[in-house]
Amino acid sequence: MLTLHVTNGDLAAQGLARSGLPGDVLAWRDVLHDGPVLPDDDREPFRSARAAFLADRRWADEHAVLRDLVARDARLHELTAGDSLILWFEPDLYDQLQLIEVLSLLHRRPAGERPSVSIVPADLMLGELAPTKFPPLYEVRRAITAGDLQRGHDAWRAFSAAAPDDLLQLVDAFDRSIRARTYAADEQERLPHLTAALRRVLEEYPDAETGLSRSERQICEALTPGPATLTKLFRHSHQTSESWAWLGDLSFAWYVDRLSQGASPLLLHTNGTRVLAPTHADDRTGFWERRVELTAFGTDVVRARADAIAANGVDRWIGGCISRRHDTGAGMDDSGAPSSSAPTSGPTGVNCRVA
Repeated sequence: MLTLHVTNGDLAAQGLARSGLPGDVLAWRDVLHDGPVLPDDDREPFRSARAAFLADRRWADEHAVLRDLVARDARLHELTAGDSLILWFEPDLYDQLQLIEVLSLLHRRPAGERPSVSIVPADLMLGELAPTKFPPLYEVRRAITAGDLQRGHDAWRAFSAAAPDDLLQLVDAFDRSIRARTYAADEQERLPHLTAALRRVLEEYPDAETGLSRSERQICEALTPGPATLTKLFRHSHQTSESWAWLGDLSFAWYVDRLSQGASPLLLHTNGTRVLAPTHADDRTGFWERRVELTAFGTDVVRARADAIAANGVDRWIGGCISRRHDTGAGMDDSGAPSSSAPTSGPTGVNCRVA
């Protein structure tokens, strides 16, 4: 009989590995809140799209990521009836998206071939725990039911759909059917954090008035008092503004990079140059100590006097939905300096924009 613990990433996986609990540990690494999440009845195109996205961000080698994703899926698939799968996922958006992916994969297997599945009731950040704290949580794990697998599958299907309509409806349904919002509030609930996480996904769609997602709005609003270092901006616009922080530092850097692009940047370095997100190979120390500030246009957008998408366009995946429209003005060159001219193209329309 095999026992497999699946968790969100390396920190929690390291703690589990040193906890003394029986079984193997698998880290389910992927930033599913960014990049294309295509319908995955066929997992090969899904994995290829994820690997290409991560490589495009310069976070990892595409072929290495693809090998890891194939091996990860194979570890889950090798479990069968009589084996045990224990899920360790935190309340934040990053983890809850991984959780519904795993639940969906399990749901698609014949009931008689599934391992027994349980989830650890984590109302906390697992990566911050000492190894000795994992066994007590393991002892109070809760059995995942067929209904839970269905919920996870429905959520994954809605998240990977080409439009947000199904996700909007599903969040409303979960609001009615999942009463508890923490594990502590209900000793029977297995998925208390799912509704809030999916609602947070919806808040990443562009606002109909300003063109900003919630994350982008928080970044800009944090700069309204004046310039700040990127370290301070990360702390104030995300880590202290979210119920559960979910963006890693490199993901956050790309959000700031995106706000610095286009014909009318919303923010720039205080010397007037564009913010360029670092990669794993870059020296990130200097990046985080540099100061940034809102532009006049950024201030207008925050005050709902201008539309970021109308000025700069948008090209962003949220799950299976892509928001895309091209800007029509001057941009920034590769060095981060303003460009006197830039290629132009007409608007192609914006999908997945919400009121």
